[in-house]
Amino acid sequence: MSPAHPTPERALAEALARNDLDAVAEIVANHLFALLQNDWRALVEAIERLPDEVVAANPGMGIIRDFGASVRLRDGAINLEVLPALSGDDAAAAGLSDRLLDAVLLQEMLAHRFRADFVAAKAIGARLRARISRPDERGRRPLHDVVAFAALHVGITEVLAGDLEQSLRDFADARILRVEGQHDLSEQDANLKAAAVHAVLGRLGESERLMRRADALPEPGESFAGFLASTRSAIRALIAVDRLDAEAPALTEEAIERNGDDEFWSLALLASTRWSIVTGDLAGALDAVDQATAFRPMPAGSLAAGIAVAARAQALAMLGEFGAARDVLDGGGECTLRDAAVVRVRLALHLDGPQAAIAAARAIAVQPGLGPSARAETMLLAAWAQTLLFGAPEPGTARPLGALVARERLWRMLQLVPAEVVAQIPGLEAAPAFARGLALPEAGSGIRLSPNELEILRLLAGPDPLPAIARARFVTLNTVKTQVASVYRRLGVHGRREAVAEAGRRGLLS
Repeated sequence: MSPAHPTPERALAEALARNDLDAVAEIVANHLFALLQNDWRALVEAIERLPDEVVAANPGMGIIRDFGASVRLRDGAINLEVLPALSGDDAAAAGLSDRLLDAVLLQEMLAHRFRADFVAAKAIGARLRARISRPDERGRRPLHDVVAFAALHVGITEVLAGDLEQSLRDFADARILRVEGQHDLSEQDANLKAAAVHAVLGRLGESERLMRRADALPEPGESFAGFLASTRSAIRALIAVDRLDAEAPALTEEAIERNGDDEFWSLALLASTRWSIVTGDLAGALDAVDQATAFRPMPAGSLAAGIAVAARAQALAMLGEFGAARDVLDGGGECTLRDAAVVRVRLALHLDGPQAAIAAARAIAVQPGLGPSARAETMLLAAWAQTLLFGAPEPGTARPLGALVARERLWRMLQLVPAEVVAQIPGLEAAPAFARGLALPEAGSGIRLSPNELEILRLLAGPDPLPAIARARFVTLNTVKTQVASVYRRLGVHGRREAVAEAGRRGLLS
């Protein structure tokens, strides 16, 4: 039995099936941007069937027809070859309406963004933001069908370009600029995208609140539900990793699988590398970054590049490869993700001493937009440096640090410094028991391997061939070969005998 109030997608499908063009025109006019998001193919087919005079009388239909010609193909795929023939400046000179001009700028921004040209996309996004933010002659902001959609995508552009705080302001605009009666999809997506940004920054409570707001809105059509599910999976993985939840490995794996073809794939990479590092699989973190950089565009300054640089530098620093970590940071270009700056505090502690680390931590702590995650790790490193100098963290560091970690339940941070430092931080009674898998190098020490890598090295020092080592560890031969290659890379050697000799020289083998 058909529902009493069918969805716009179903109503359009039924009108198309009986070729009722009057009904098609009415449905498209009333639900244009909901159909744009939820049933692109049916919308394109509907507009193609309608007479030219009907499309010309409805500027929104013209927007969609032009949008399809420039950015999307009929099947919904992205057209990466054709930019709009009419640039934003030309459109303004031609006297187009606000709705049409905003749509032209939106097309240009998306076309550049889909090419990973975030510099150009960000510049066009700034122009679009200025247009949809300006007041009219009566002091009101202009509202039309495309405004919330434009604000949402300006925010997504800012995320991918690395400006997380600006993206949050854009997502807030997308939530409040929705035309009355318009579909809730832009608001729902804006809530989820903002939740993802807060999860990256460590504002886990706010991230969960926005997730609940998004979940309370009506579900979109099937064609767009997958995109929302991908974003949700990345958020859940990031939160689970910071909370050290038992479900974190499964959620991280799901996020990587779901976000493989989504623009927010870098957030899944962030969750994966954070989990690998905190559990001591430093080689796994490096390998994940290597794989991502080999197959993905990572323009300098983008969020993806910042995640890759920070993860690689963090893993190398945890391995005791401090010079290599500094080289990664120095060669990474301008990085807006504050995680990279925090790694510099760790390097200062190991290479320049506790006083230098405290000074570096103070310099970072005053930066705007730091986020609880980077702030907590910075304060923990300062507490470590104070412990080395004075035997215990200063109360002015320890008390607010404990309150910050406990408020957001950022338990992952506690694994990134020695346990004796964490034991002196008050207010962490709710922290879960967690088997520390990370071998932290002491300040000024040489390379340290994880327990897993040390076990591989110990077996390499024995007589067994690699197949026997694989059987003893209940893993495949290919897994052992990968682990051995990782140990070689950490030690800077190229063979088994050389690895054992270098490990003995460094004191890694008794």
